[in-house]
Amino acid sequence: MNAIARTRLFILRYLAAPLLALPLAMAPAAAADLTLDLRLLPGGEGDLPALRQELERLSAGRRTPELAAAAPGTGVRLPGLDVLESPEFLTTTDLLALEPLDGAYRVLLLGPAEALEAAGEALAGQARLRGIALVPLAVAPSRYPSAADLQGADGALVLALPGLDGDAQHRLFDRLAEAGVPSVALTDARQVERGALLSSPGALDPDAWRRRLALRLDDVAAGRPPEPLDARPGLGRSWLNLETAARLDWSPSFALLGEARLVGEAAAPEAAPLALSQAVALALSASPALAAARQGVEVEAFDRDLAASRYRPSLYLEATGRMIDETRARAALGQEPERLVSGGAVLEQLLFSEPALAAIAVAGSLDRARRAELEVESLDLALAVSREFLDLLRLDASREVLEADLGLARAQRDQAVRGETAGAVGRGEVARFEAELTQARERLEQAVADRERLAIALNRRLGRAPAAPLAPVEPELDGPEWLGGDDQFLAVLDSPASLADWQGRLVTAALRDSAELEAIGELRQAARRELTSRRRAFWLPEVGLEARYTSELSRAGEGERAPWESSNPVVQAGVGALEGAGVGLPETGRDQWSVGVSARLPLYAGGRRSIERDRSAARLEQVALEDAEARLGLEARLRAASVELAAAWRRIALRDEAREHAEEALALAEEAWREGALSQVALLDARTSARQAGLAAAEGRWQALQALVHLQRALGITPGPMAAEARERLLAGAGGALGEGHTTGEGP
Repeated sequence: MNAIARTRLFILRYLAAPLLALPLAMAPAAAADLTLDLRLLPGGEGDLPALRQELERLSAGRRTPELAAAAPGTGVRLPGLDVLESPEFLTTTDLLALEPLDGAYRVLLLGPAEALEAAGEALAGQARLRGIALVPLAVAPSRYPSAADLQGADGALVLALPGLDGDAQHRLFDRLAEAGVPSVALTDARQVERGALLSSPGALDPDAWRRRLALRLDDVAAGRPPEPLDARPGLGRSWLNLETAARLDWSPSFALLGEARLVGEAAAPEAAPLALSQAVALALSASPALAAARQGVEVEAFDRDLAASRYRPSLYLEATGRMIDETRARAALGQEPERLVSGGAVLEQLLFSEPALAAIAVAGSLDRARRAELEVESLDLALAVSREFLDLLRLDASREVLEADLGLARAQRDQAVRGETAGAVGRGEVARFEAELTQARERLEQAVADRERLAIALNRRLGRAPAAPLAPVEPELDGPEWLGGDDQFLAVLDSPASLADWQGRLVTAALRDSAELEAIGELRQAARRELTSRRRAFWLPEVGLEARYTSELSRAGEGERAPWESSNPVVQAGVGALEGAGVGLPETGRDQWSVGVSARLPLYAGGRRSIERDRSAARLEQVALEDAEARLGLEARLRAASVELAAAWRRIALRDEAREHAEEALALAEEAWREGALSQVALLDARTSARQAGLAAAEGRWQALQALVHLQRALGITPGPMAAEARERLLAGAGGALGEGHTTGEGP
């Protein structure tokens, strides 16, 4: 091969082939109308198909612009969108005050390397105020946090990860959860579905963001200047992954459970032991009825906006077509033609309206009342769950007693059968024992059926499958969270005087803090404002402003032109002479405008205003009566629950003592019956007394807890185990009794 051939081969192999491949590689981008940096989408390439669908929807019959991914730092430049996570967006919410980061000292900041520096600078102020060390850590498909990186971390703030697909994000959050590091998604709430614990309430709304981005891209494709993208649409609520919370052994607050969108499985597995506090939390988060009530509040909140909208201006366009008779048109000298089409714009602004002001105030009061009622519904649901949970425990305890009673009845029957075989007892005694055995079996089966029925009802409230197994955990009645061994509570039980004093304090606190009374108070305020408005309707007018601009679109027929607008030279000469003499002639077809203020006061409306006033007065009286009834009912429930709690607490020891005596009597009766010194009837009576004493002792503990959760509900406390603050609120200053000298003797 000569030198020329070798040169040609070199050119074809090393120069021509790459140059030919370059246009082919650039063809998709060149064919696209728009290119976009994928770092501006929280989901990266995964969000691109949805964005293309938005562009297709906006096209509406036009050619849809082709959208392709651009290299980082290139693509369409939109005003206000240099980066996805601007400092203003990151600092809208106090991120380091979120529950998972409460008390944290070292927090990781995870995200793409190019976004970490700006995000760290934006959040540095919040971190300094809370004494938190913020540690930036880059994340990439080939770079995950190591065990050494996660050691000592109290939490992690996670930026959008457009470079990681869903599986990669799952692996990242699994690693964080395994290391015990709670993660908070700052921008992309969908990370919670991939294993993050919580999202910021100000996280980006991905659907709204795609719509806004598609509008700007469509403007760019059509050659229109796009509007700035300064604001970032937020979701307005956090997302919470219950499965991740369970893996981290972290219990969210009731407030967070009630406000957040819940993702993943419930924190307590169906087959695992379930404590009362877990059951209440599950019900508050998973109850369809409560979710519907929350949504109802959100729907009714729009009534406030509708009421306020009356004071916003109304702007509309109008078009009018009119035709009059020829004679009138000729007589109008061109000012009113035979056929006229006109269009105009009208602006209306309400300046003063007593009904509108009243509607705004009433809507606000009703919204606050509904939110207070929602709190009442939450407390009622928590009480129902607590009551059924404790009933379930009561039935479990009763079943143990009934199983022991069944075993004793079977043993007595067998002994009687042996006695009959030996000729020591007659057939009548055996039949009696057989009947007792059958009744014992019936009582046990009834208890089992009641337990299953109650478990189904409780599962329904917890949002679980009806047949899911339930393993309720017995509360520690002797623990401080249930007032066990509490000196203040023992002081309350010391005497009737201390109990009466405690009840008075409870009633005062309940009437002050009751959500029911708060709701009725808002309803009373709404009724009072409505009555005031009805009374003012007799003498207060409604004042409004109207501005109108009208333009003629076409005119035809007789009177189309004024006589002095004729093109006849003679007429124009006369017109000129008149104008020279200072006489002006009006032109036809000119635009017109007007501005006016009007006040309207009805003098008589068929008696409707008087009827509405009387109805509002009657409604106010009705609400006042409901308030009085609610106060009486609240005080009665509270006093009854406190009396029942004190009595049930005392009954625990008495019933335990009675059970011990009954069991001792039964043992003596069995021994005497075997020796022939006691009749069968006396033995059965002793066994009946022992069974009843056992059932009463088993129920005594749960009756005390039932009374306690009812008392908690009456005070507006979520039923369940109590922290120190809740115990102080429930005991309502009962510690004063200790200062007077507490004795442990029985009261009169």
